[in-house]
Amino acid sequence: MPKLSQFLIGVASAALLVGAAHAAVPGLPSGLDLAGVDKQAKPGDDFFAYANGAWDKSAEIPADRSSYGLGAQMVEVTDKRVADIIQTLGKGGKPLTAEQRKIADHYAAYMDEAAIEARGLKPIEGELKAIEAIKTRQDLAKALGHTLRADVDVLNATNYYTANLFGLWVAADLDHPKRYTAFLLQGGLGMPDRDYYLTASPRMEAIRSRYQAHIATLFKLAGIADAEARAAKVYALELAIAKGQESLEDSEDVQKGDNHWTRADFATKAPGLDWSAYFAAAGLGHQQTFVAWQPGAVTAEAALVSSTPIEVWKDYLTYQRLNRWSGLLPKAYSDERFEFYSKTLSGIPQQQARWKRAVADTNGALGDAVGKLYAAEYFPPEAKAGVQQLVKNLIAAFDKRIDQLDWMSPATKVTAKAKLRALKVGVGYPDKWLSYGALKSTPTTPSATPCAPATSPIIASSPSSPSRWTATSGS
Repeated sequence: MPKLSQFLIGVASAALLVGAAHAAVPGLPSGLDLAGVDKQAKPGDDFFAYANGAWDKSAEIPADRSSYGLGAQMVEVTDKRVADIIQTLGKGGKPLTAEQRKIADHYAAYMDEAAIEARGLKPIEGELKAIEAIKTRQDLAKALGHTLRADVDVLNATNYYTANLFGLWVAADLDHPKRYTAFLLQGGLGMPDRDYYLTASPRMEAIRSRYQAHIATLFKLAGIADAEARAAKVYALELAIAKGQESLEDSEDVQKGDNHWTRADFATKAPGLDWSAYFAAAGLGHQQTFVAWQPGAVTAEAALVSSTPIEVWKDYLTYQRLNRWSGLLPKAYSDERFEFYSKTLSGIPQQQARWKRAVADTNGALGDAVGKLYAAEYFPPEAKAGVQQLVKNLIAAFDKRIDQLDWMSPATKVTAKAKLRALKVGVGYPDKWLSYGALKSTPTTPSATPCAPATSPIIASSPSSPSRWTATSGS
């Protein structure tokens, strides 16, 4: 789902191309920033210092950010606009569409701190009770699979980060590029990657100590007995997971990662986890082939499922639920999450204002719906049409230039033109918006089970009463 920050950059860039920068981001300067030029620097020696030196010397990073620049400024302008759009929904006397009501309710519920405090841990009681009910290794496998089905994690080519035991990534099969394949990835860590657990340095040791304290703090806030001792066992389990994982260098090696496993292979190559129960709970019961991208980690993590006491796994899963939703739980949980993940790991001294977080969360849950309102207000159809025409002209120019290339053979030119015709150019916003018709809100107790496409079901979907986000189709 495209996020609005990405959508804005597309809109702003498109507007710049058609000479409508002020229509895209009023309040930001357009053209060259001459005030940012350092005339004392020689452009031939260091062009960056010349072009940006004065700005670089005077600019300050806001207290709620780890970095700053034009992109961040654009996002700030957009966030304020989006907040204004959302806050005015329903105030003009016009009835809201179902989609607009979902946006308004989601934002209002996020801003209702009193209601969030009053609910406490009730939104995730169902999850916590399900974890407490785990009795057998098969129960554990189902619970681990359920988290893969329920959660949306960050999986990218940089670190493949997922807090679930394993992550799922669907992409074109490397051996059969005309079909998609499910890639199973190493996971299970609450910190960004295994190096945070294994690197011997004073800074990493301090981070590890603070992380274990973070686990204990969440346990204490939840009223869990023996918080310190249980947190130590949870951390020890994550440390064991980290020791079994593959390095970033190996993870980026395509030859090492392209390992096709059938369903039967998992039982023999990675014993210890009831894979049938796991895949069924994850909604992957019919998937017959996977790519085990880090096979050593899959084997090691599966072995830990059978060798680590079930009670430790239950504490681990309880922590993961608390940690996963801490940003949406009462203030003490949210503050603790900020203290570790933003302050300790990223050096950000100040948490963002509540309204900014509300905009981000609403955008995360209903990105295309919010983007549609933004486009209607700030990116007229003629601007999009102008950029589309510009792109068509560029493609036509490339086509003519290919004809004039003397170093290309006739056959190569045919192939080059075929690639040119295959270009798909997205401008500003999609031609077809995602539908949120399957997303329903009912006046019941909020649930912490993520439902596609919403990502924050803890947040009630009504500003006046608790609600629950549910989806009529499978997530």
